[in-house]
Amino acid sequence: MKLSHKITLLQLLLTIILFGFLVFTYLTYFYHYQDELKEYVRTITKIKKEEIYRTIRERTQKIQKNKKLYLDIHQRALELFRQNPKQNLYQLKAKLQKEFTSQDVPFELYLIDQNYTIFQTTYPKDLGLNLSLITDAKHYLDQTTEDKRIHIAHTVSIDALDMGYRVYSYAYVKKGLYLEMGFQDNNLKGSLIELLEHSEVPMQLFAIEQNNGFWRYYEIKKKPIDSKGKFFEHLKKFPTGLKQYGDDIIDAHLLQKTFTKFSNNHAYITTPLYDTNMFDKIGYIDFVMNLELDISKQMAILTKTKNIFYIFIFILALAMLLIFLFIRKNFTQKINLIVQNIKAKKPIDNQTLLFGKDELAFVAKEYNTLFHSLQKEIQINKKLLEENKRFIADTVHQIRTPLANIMMNSEMIDKAIPNTNPFTEQINASINMLTNSYEDLAYILSHDTIEYKAAKICLSDLLQERIKFFTTIAKVNLKSFAVDIEPKIYTTINPIECERLIDNNLSNAVKYALPNYPITISLHQDRNIAILEFRSYGKEIVDKKKLFEKNYRENSSKRGLGLGLHMVQKICRKYNIDYQVTYCNGQNIFTYIFRI
Repeated sequence: MKLSHKITLLQLLLTIILFGFLVFTYLTYFYHYQDELKEYVRTITKIKKEEIYRTIRERTQKIQKNKKLYLDIHQRALELFRQNPKQNLYQLKAKLQKEFTSQDVPFELYLIDQNYTIFQTTYPKDLGLNLSLITDAKHYLDQTTEDKRIHIAHTVSIDALDMGYRVYSYAYVKKGLYLEMGFQDNNLKGSLIELLEHSEVPMQLFAIEQNNGFWRYYEIKKKPIDSKGKFFEHLKKFPTGLKQYGDDIIDAHLLQKTFTKFSNNHAYITTPLYDTNMFDKIGYIDFVMNLELDISKQMAILTKTKNIFYIFIFILALAMLLIFLFIRKNFTQKINLIVQNIKAKKPIDNQTLLFGKDELAFVAKEYNTLFHSLQKEIQINKKLLEENKRFIADTVHQIRTPLANIMMNSEMIDKAIPNTNPFTEQINASINMLTNSYEDLAYILSHDTIEYKAAKICLSDLLQERIKFFTTIAKVNLKSFAVDIEPKIYTTINPIECERLIDNNLSNAVKYALPNYPITISLHQDRNIAILEFRSYGKEIVDKKKLFEKNYRENSSKRGLGLGLHMVQKICRKYNIDYQVTYCNGQNIFTYIFRI
């Protein structure tokens, strides 16, 4: 990985870590603050529940202190009514008030029929009210029916109309007729309403009852109604039996669960007033309270924190961007510039970089120094190479004339003395080997300066000619050629380069093949290709791919320049000739495929 990429990756990793830390810090604070906000809501809710409960408890305790008095008044009312059942209830009330005038106890009288319906009363708003719809009232009416005794409610009721605190007593008069009394403390009247109306936190209180297989509830507040009976009849009813109704008031009671919703900087809480069924304590199944808390201050703090977090994010992003630009300008761009010049093999000419005082400026200056030194060395070596090349070319040129004379005189000797001896054959073989090396050397020196143009040649004839040239060399090396050449095979190639390809394969075969084994040369045409193969017995070539590399020799004991097969490879690539080396049946096989 590039150094510039590593720096960028490091910066990215650092950015992710910093962003992650900021997000983690914010989320930790956010959830902690949410927990504190919920705890605040729970605390306020608990305080308000305690206020209501304390108000009800205190009023209940005060009004229940007079139970003995209420029992005496009801007993006297029952005696007077039985003495004169036809008398008006208002007259009866007046008599009772006169007898108990010193007690100053407000009360109301009710006559109830066999269906537990009030048919006559001194409190007209209760006229027609069916007490069977009120759980505690029906309970006491059932009891007095059985034992014919006066029963005073153990709990204090809050009147649904005027919200006054009352305690009710019930007595059996005769079959199908009951006398009920309701006692009230005027000093306590409306205290719960005042608490609800004057609370600094908006509150609502709902009474929940169950009767005849239905749940129903109503809000504790001042109501402009004329008839309590009609009021109860019009309440929304919920059939019992379900565990949940989707109504927060009923569900809060049934599940004994507090529901809290947050919206528009307010918390809306619906919670049961008590933790258990409160029928035995207050005469109702339960109370459920609604609260509306203003949490705008708390939300403002959270919003302020969130804005600070966003500012930190922006500052961090800006800082990382500036750091990135700084690194790019002072490090990445300079490094890339140095690398580009090294790859392009050019000196660095950026003045900003060269005149800097940091380590990269030092590297750039040192590189320029080394580059100029290297260029001088290259020029010197190039000059030496040219001189060596010229020397070799001159040497080759000097060899040409004596070599031609030797070859001509050798041919004259062969003509003058037909049956030459082995010494003459050795001389001829050496001349041919020297000639082949001369031709290789001449080609190597000239192939990059002389254009060797392709021409259509007879590959079969050229191959026969080169085999004939190497026959003497093969003979003195105790080797022979087995030839299988299909005639009249033509291809397009420069004849000198084709000769070099053939000669190097024949020369290597003679040099490395086992003695007294034939060297097989075959040439066959298959449609539009010609397949040329050189087969020779010997040790398998170990590294067949590396064999064609420059200066590589498979057998270091055999002396040579290591240029022959590299030359062959370049010729094959030039003319798109496919080549490969295989080993089969003890023979190394060099295969060349020409396009024809």
